[in-house]
Amino acid sequence: MKLSILSLSALAILSSCSEFSDSGDIPLVKVDEATIDGSKAESYHIPSQAGPETLAELASRHNPRLKAMRHRVERMEAKIPQVESLPDPMANLALGNLPETAAGRVDAVVGVSQKIPFLGKRREEGLAARREVLAVRADVAAYELKLTEQVRSAWWDYYLAGITIRISKESQQLLRVVEESVEAQVAASQGGQADQLRVANEITKIDRDLAEARSVEKVAKARLNSLLNRPAGAPLPIATDREVDPPQNLKSLLVGAETRHPEVVSAANRIEAFKHRLIRAKLEKYPDFTIGVQGAAVASNGLAPSANGDDQIFGTLGFNIPLWQEPRRAMIREANAGIAETQALLGSTRSDLRFRVQDAYFRAKTAREVSDLFKTRLLPDAQQAYEVTLTSYAAGKDTFINVIDTWRQLLTYQLQFARNRAQLGKAVATLKAAAGLK
Repeated sequence: MKLSILSLSALAILSSCSEFSDSGDIPLVKVDEATIDGSKAESYHIPSQAGPETLAELASRHNPRLKAMRHRVERMEAKIPQVESLPDPMANLALGNLPETAAGRVDAVVGVSQKIPFLGKRREEGLAARREVLAVRADVAAYELKLTEQVRSAWWDYYLAGITIRISKESQQLLRVVEESVEAQVAASQGGQADQLRVANEITKIDRDLAEARSVEKVAKARLNSLLNRPAGAPLPIATDREVDPPQNLKSLLVGAETRHPEVVSAANRIEAFKHRLIRAKLEKYPDFTIGVQGAAVASNGLAPSANGDDQIFGTLGFNIPLWQEPRRAMIREANAGIAETQALLGSTRSDLRFRVQDAYFRAKTAREVSDLFKTRLLPDAQQAYEVTLTSYAAGKDTFINVIDTWRQLLTYQLQFARNRAQLGKAVATLKAAAGLK
């Protein structure tokens, strides 16, 4: 009997060893089609009047990385009951040639025991896990701000490409008018073919600018669709003019960035998590207890004549001996280092946010002032100068060179105004993201 038990034990050990020895030969896993389908880009409708705010909202809803981070929050939340719960109780059963007592021969011993960690260990572990969940939630909010900034910035690139195309086409129409005036001047022997060639050359330059702008527009559309988790060639609504109002109070923006920004909140919660882990590490010097109840089934046919067969019930108390202190001291050092590391990262984060807020604030302020200057003075003056020069040329009172110069100046101002509006929109997008505003 003893030999067979030993043989079975040896076979069990050998089989477990063979499992480990074969672990290097990992079979190739075939990717499930449902998994691939679930990770593909989505095709969904975007309203025709959608602007950067609407697109940012859609990106927050459909962006796969943001979805993954939200699932990570769920995964972290599922850890909380795992660390706060007691370990499973243990049951034990003893059979075989057991001792014989005065009450009779023991046929079997059955027991149940429960390990109870020292007071405070589970609580601190749970509090640390809850702080980790809050930190991950803040990470989700921080990435959502970053995603919103990227969508807004890409939209303004898309807008700039579209407005450049529109301005270039309008300039072509203006040049067609000039071309007709030049042809009339040539027909009347008041102009030369050099003027015609100059107009043709300017029209060719605009064709070149249109080709470049269309290329930029395609790239901007691809970037937006990527952020929106849509197919690369999916249609997007035409980007129209949007009023941009940058936040005005720099001091409140800086305060908000340093105190309420999700990156700051995440770091602060991780510091608190390490503090709870530090308390938990210090409690490791205290033993955990194991309490149990044992029951022995006693037979009445013992060797002693006085055997009465009364069953035995008794309690047990055990505890571990925290003898090896170096691992516990290492746990304390790890927690302290984690606190110091995260505090340093928090300082770096706040410094970076201060710079981003100030840089974006002054860029937005400058872009706003320049935009107002273009809108109220430069563009109207350039438009008027071009119209006056064109009229004078048609009457034979001005040169064609002046017509082209004033037209080129008007076109330059129009494109600069469009670029300035895009810079303003992108600066405000960065400013809001750095200040923790949606």
